Amino acid sequence: MSGRTDKAVGALKDGGQKAKAAATKLYALAQDPEVQAKAGKLLEDGKKVYRIAISPEAKEAYRKAAEIIYKARKK
Repeated sequence: MSGRTDKAVGALKDGGQKAKAAATKLYALAQDPEVQAKAGKLLEDGKKVYRIAISPEAKEAYRKAAEIIYKARKK
């Protein structure tokens, strides 16, 4: 029984060390100005796509497509 406990504790310690190392790498990557610029560009692109998706034109196109699909399913 104590062998299992030792293995479990060892696995938890090893997992904690791996998580800490991964967090350190992620933090270093997040501090990189090039990565921050890419993330900012992706954020702006996402905002543009969202604005387009919720525009009245997009909603109208969605309604028309939904009507066509509904009519096609009825037949």
